[in-house]
Amino acid sequence: MSALLGNPMVTTAALPLLLGVALALAARFTLPAASPVLTLLWAALLLFFYWDTLGPPVMPPVAASQKLIYLAFAGIVIGLLPERVLGRATSLPAVVAFAAAFLWLGWRRLAGGALDLQLIAALAVGLLTMIGAAMLAARQASQPPSIEEPFLAPAAVLALSLAGAIVSVLGASIVTGQLLGSIAALVGGWCLAQYLAALRGGAAAAWSKGVEFLLLYAAATVLVQVALLAPKANPAALILSSLPPLAVALVRGPLQNLLPGARPLRPLVAGILIAVPAILAIVTVIVWAPHGAALGFS
Repeated sequence: MSALLGNPMVTTAALPLLLGVALALAARFTLPAASPVLTLLWAALLLFFYWDTLGPPVMPPVAASQKLIYLAFAGIVIGLLPERVLGRATSLPAVVAFAAAFLWLGWRRLAGGALDLQLIAALAVGLLTMIGAAMLAARQASQPPSIEEPFLAPAAVLALSLAGAIVSVLGASIVTGQLLGSIAALVGGWCLAQYLAALRGGAAAAWSKGVEFLLLYAAATVLVQVALLAPKANPAALILSSLPPLAVALVRGPLQNLLPGARPLRPLVAGILIAVPAILAIVTVIVWAPHGAALGFS
């Protein structure tokens, strides 16, 4: 059993996928989706994967990877704030939290004064994720709720995390890639169970604003850390990886006409549209990976 749990494929993919399914079942049969208890369960699982991947918190944190778990704690605290604080009128907490995370992770790079391509990409990733988080925080559910509505924010976090994981691994940042992969699998398990429930005629449970924030904050801060400190990571792929939260606004607006009339297909098509930047990021990083020739590309 210990050998099984020690397998990276289990802890990075299979275990979080199953736990995501379990959370979805809990939201469907036991706890309301907006329950603080469910938010705490998400937070506990998130911290478990941080601890398993990065190790226990270090005091004081010096390396950027040591700061990530503290940022996760901060995201959880903000995510547990009342819904009205994270609503339309006050997306300011999201902006402040993202800006503070970027400055804490990257102050040494910023103090160095060298504005190279890597730093430009990191600044773009930080700015785009901050704007995306603010837009998600300000987003109000459509009335009446559409069938795809509960899947929009999870699709954004899933796409960002999955693309970020692949960009990280191919950019020689294995540990952060594993962490992002765990977040992607956790969210993927939730989406899978909710979609199956929707196919059977049930109503998919939507994330609370708190869960939206803490998961996006966790994934985005890891992506920012990769952009700041992984020199082999592809800058274009990093920027593309940060775009799915912004794509949610397009799917709810100009791209809404692309969604099919068939209810079962609407969440799938919405998810694909949100994931387009992430798909482009994955293609980009594979084709132009540092060792792309070994993957069959020049």
